[in-house]
Amino acid sequence: MSSSFQEANAPVLRASSGENVAGQRARRQPRSATGRISDTRLPDSRSPRRWVVSGNTLMLRFDSTWRGVTHHGLPGSASGQHAPVSRERSWPTDRPGDGPVRCMLTSMTCRAFLALALAACGSGPAAHPAPAVQAAPPVVPVTEPVVAATDRVPFSSEERVAELAFLRDAIRDTYAHLEVKKQQWGVDLDALFARYEPRIRAAETWTRYEAAMVGFVSELHDAHVAWRRKRGASEAKRRIVRLGLDTKLAKGELIVSNVWKGSSAEAAGLAVGDRIVAIDDEPVDRRMAVLATVRSASRVEAAAYDFAEGWPVSRAAIDAPLRARQITRERAGAVVTVGVLPETTGRPGGEPPAIELEHDGPIAVLRVRSLEGPVKKLVETVGPLMEAIFAAPHGLVIDLRGNDGGFEDNARALAARLVAGDVTGGTTRVRLSQRAREAHRAWQALVEDPDRKGWSVAQPLTAHGVAAGRYPANIAVVIDAGCRSSCETLALLLREAGGRLIGERTGGASGAPITVVLPSSKATVTIPARAMYDPHGAPIEGFGVAPDDEIFDDRAAIAAGHDPAFDAAVAWACQRQASPCP
Repeated sequence: MSSSFQEANAPVLRASSGENVAGQRARRQPRSATGRISDTRLPDSRSPRRWVVSGNTLMLRFDSTWRGVTHHGLPGSASGQHAPVSRERSWPTDRPGDGPVRCMLTSMTCRAFLALALAACGSGPAAHPAPAVQAAPPVVPVTEPVVAATDRVPFSSEERVAELAFLRDAIRDTYAHLEVKKQQWGVDLDALFARYEPRIRAAETWTRYEAAMVGFVSELHDAHVAWRRKRGASEAKRRIVRLGLDTKLAKGELIVSNVWKGSSAEAAGLAVGDRIVAIDDEPVDRRMAVLATVRSASRVEAAAYDFAEGWPVSRAAIDAPLRARQITRERAGAVVTVGVLPETTGRPGGEPPAIELEHDGPIAVLRVRSLEGPVKKLVETVGPLMEAIFAAPHGLVIDLRGNDGGFEDNARALAARLVAGDVTGGTTRVRLSQRAREAHRAWQALVEDPDRKGWSVAQPLTAHGVAAGRYPANIAVVIDAGCRSSCETLALLLREAGGRLIGERTGGASGAPITVVLPSSKATVTIPARAMYDPHGAPIEGFGVAPDDEIFDDRAAIAAGHDPAFDAAVAWACQRQASPCP
């Protein structure tokens, strides 16, 4: 500092030895556990003074603002042995006598440090030469990663955020299960928007944008809420690859239930009954522990089912080389890791038909794997099968496991062919938003329930029987967490038609989703606008349909080729036989 600057501020420097700016002895404040507090009044803004020292605070004036720098020990340093740190504070000086300024003295060491700093500041050039300044290393320019033109989102960050807000509002006024999701999962749309808005704003590529949008809708724990976008012709295509095996969850263990003949899984030595311990070095137990956070399923059990069914199948870039996956299995206490190369071929013999009739001795077994497709096609398929079932009514097992739904009209049509009169399995209610009314013509005439604003009055979930009479023998219906949506509708109707539900609770997903087109990406999002309830008024979404007889898989049964739930269903169907079933 120059000598003239020091002289102009000399009267103020004395404040560092205990005097305030008026030359009066500063009044001592009570000492606290962390030090001593002193008060200082700042000079008038018209004063020529440019800096003031009070205690351990150095105050500098810039135009009409005083800035204070306080030195003190680090937190927890009563002795002041740690290196000092600085905090800067500002006080406006719009009128004379602004203040007071309070500063905390944490140790005498800090005050000594400040005094030395001030002395050095006013002592002119240093007595020793300053160390040589090393040349700065060359600046390496930071370059953004190259993004293919086909992967870059063609609209701005503001438009992306606006699209997210549009989706949030569409869910708020149309989604039928929002209250259930709040209760079960703590879903808060505004909080979700606040959390995803930065991700959407930064998502400049389709890869990141899709991940963010899918993540947002998945937070609702509802597979019916789905974000989809048609890929451009120039975008990377993917293919489905399979490991050649099937697995089931049995009492928390991932068990191999089927190994495809001639597959790489068979070549690697995997066998039915093996327990999968790890997949690509990640323990299965760890995956099981976080299934509650799998957001696309309304129930944890449904998420577990999806994991057991889905992990052997994945998608890979169409031109990417396939790599072997490391599968660790346990058999009779021995743990071995094997490499299994994914295959692009499908299941040997192809996928089974959506609806198929078999026989287990005298018992008819109707396997209903899907309710997709037009009603006319289902009626054409089921008609001849029902004729055969009624021709030899020795007991009927209807296996609905793994049926993830389709069209509700198909569920009604199938149930109607087992009864002569009407059966009602529950009720439905529609969220009467403008979007919902426009999506379905039949919903335009629905009347609002005066006791539930924004909702329709309850509509009966009824199948109108077309059979000559009710099926005369026992009906057993096998269900599990893979039975969802329209499959759950069918389960409710079949129970009212006299069927007994055996197995595990269903997945808990009711839908009738409508499709919303997003404004910028033109992607579509399906949003369920209707809720389904059982005959007692309990919601199906998030809870599922409970079986009459709850039976679970176990490892020993799977290894032996047994199916406990199916075996129990056959036993129930046999009970009204004139002669015992074999």
